[in-house]
Amino acid sequence: MATRKEKREAEKNTNFFLEFIRIKNHFFKDLNEWLRGVKDPRHQSYITYLPDVILYVMILKNIMELISMRETTDKLNKDECIKNIEKMLGIEGLEELPHYDTMNDFLSELDPSELEKIRVYMIKELLKKRCFEDFRILGKYWGVIFDATGLYTFKERHCEHCLKREYVNKGTGEVTTVYMHQVLEAKLVIGDMVFSIGTEFIENEGEEVSKQRL
Repeated sequence: MATRKEKREAEKNTNFFLEFIRIKNHFFKDLNEWLRGVKDPRHQSYITYLPDVILYVMILKNIMELISMRETTDKLNKDECIKNIEKMLGIEGLEELPHYDTMNDFLSELDPSELEKIRVYMIKELLKKRCFEDFRILGKYWGVIFDATGLYTFKERHCEHCLKREYVNKGTGEVTTVYMHQVLEAKLVIGDMVFSIGTEFIENEGEEVSKQRL
């Protein structure tokens, strides 16, 4: 087994961008078309960057484990990266990558179902290529788990769909209300990895509900 130092040395000689392109071309050869086909919710007269450019930058952000949108703009908006994205998407004339405000605005307006379509496409491609066959249960069944996950908490109501939970201080009797957004995920279990295959937000229908969904 390779030591951590040996792994670091091996990584120095690895072109991770090239490896990403190889994986994309082998497993998801139609990914560009799927990204390009996303329905853009923005006013068309104000658009500088098409959905495929923004979503590719977001993919690279996650691959590189960049934490914030601001860091993404700072790290990726380099000439070499811009040229590489042009090559990946088969486009020309890309002078700058989208600013993080542009990406945030686009994602805030985008219908989540558009991204869910791309996720379904990618999972189906992996299944079609029989990548996971060795991980079937009893050689026949797929393992799927359901996991509820908290996304955000707020001190004040964020929207009419917020879940809420009340905590009572046993000493003072003071009640603290926490508002939450949670999501239920269906995940395909493949060895020690899980792949998201379905997402449903857990939310109230409105502010005044007799029993909240929690």
